[in-house]
Amino acid sequence: MKHLLLSLAIAAALLAHAQQQELARIAAQPAVKQALAYIEKNEATTTANTLAINAIPAPTFAEVARARDFAERMKAAGLQDVHLDEAGNVLATYHGSGKGPAVVLAAHLDTVYPAATDLTLHEKDGRYYAPGIADNARSLAAMLTIATALRDAKIQTVGDVLFVANVGEEGLGDLKGVKYLFSQRKDIKAFVGLEPALGTDGDPVTYIGTGSRRFKVTIHGPGGHSYEGFGLPSAIHAAGRVIARIDDIRVPSDPKVTFNVGVVQGGQSVNSISAEASMLIDIRSADASLLAKVEQQIKAAVQQAVADTNQRWNSSAITAEVALIGDRPAGQMGRDSFIVKTALAAATVQGRPALLDSAHSTDANLPMSLGVPAITMSGGGSSGGYHSEKLEWWSPQNAHAAPQNVLLTILGLVGVDGVSAPLAR
Repeated sequence: MKHLLLSLAIAAALLAHAQQQELARIAAQPAVKQALAYIEKNEATTTANTLAINAIPAPTFAEVARARDFAERMKAAGLQDVHLDEAGNVLATYHGSGKGPAVVLAAHLDTVYPAATDLTLHEKDGRYYAPGIADNARSLAAMLTIATALRDAKIQTVGDVLFVANVGEEGLGDLKGVKYLFSQRKDIKAFVGLEPALGTDGDPVTYIGTGSRRFKVTIHGPGGHSYEGFGLPSAIHAAGRVIARIDDIRVPSDPKVTFNVGVVQGGQSVNSISAEASMLIDIRSADASLLAKVEQQIKAAVQQAVADTNQRWNSSAITAEVALIGDRPAGQMGRDSFIVKTALAAATVQGRPALLDSAHSTDANLPMSLGVPAITMSGGGSSGGYHSEKLEWWSPQNAHAAPQNVLLTILGLVGVDGVSAPLAR
């Protein structure tokens, strides 16, 4: 066994070295140098695009205005076959020689904020504050710059780069955009998604996809007047018992499992016994078996709370429905997989730290779960305050570095004609 482990370690080291050599050869090409320089030189334009894109509201399920604007930006970047698909994704292609794989570079269009959110930009201490600016306007702008750099340098790839600005990544979007994409395209050999670096130093590579299961629990009761009907069980009271029982569930920290009751609704008036109450529940883990276990514990907690409420009021009138409203599959790439090694090598050959990130839930979850090599990379800059209307910020400090890493990664995966064969196959 010791000899086997040593052999595997040697093989992994050789693979990493070979990929670094391949990426170094690509990076040394004059056209690629030109494209990398273009990204750094035009960071001010990328920042301006970030602000312009973010000014267009794009709540989940209502991304069409931003999608149409982004389609025009894709055309201006020189991409071909620009169109919106049936799901609302914006697709465009940078054509290769026709002898290589299709590799996706994607960033989601939607934000967590409702349509009426004030998107006014504020600048303070070198940071831009605005809802959605980091997640995910910056990534969309970075994707445009990468496309323009390819065109400007006239790089001839072997395979096609499929640029995708997808819908439905956030919240109850349930990965709608990428689910539709992969239902229609069976030729995709690798997937790179762009997201903010989630507060981490540097530009790490996410290779573990945190899965989630989301449920709506609806509790029904008889309803009635709070005085005249006192003694009838209340759906809201039952909901309180449900939440308390869920709160008592103990989950492991490693592998990490989380749960959250995020939205609670119900009731008609202060003097009405509630006939209905509902809640939205989110469960997350990168471990699919633990995710399933906690799901069953939560479902059991719901039924026990219903039984407790009926017993308390000597009734059988309280019932509960549990409906699945979101299913984001868990997934994971090996640290030694070619796509992870390619992304790490892209940073290394440019003299930057090769960083791996912790698990996150992103569009890359879906291709990972289907067996398609997938990672998530940074759109550039530093950021924080995600999903908080007043606190979300993005800073352009060293922001060009991440798109450069992404460009080199994509070129390694798709291949450069006459220079390197595609690493994605």
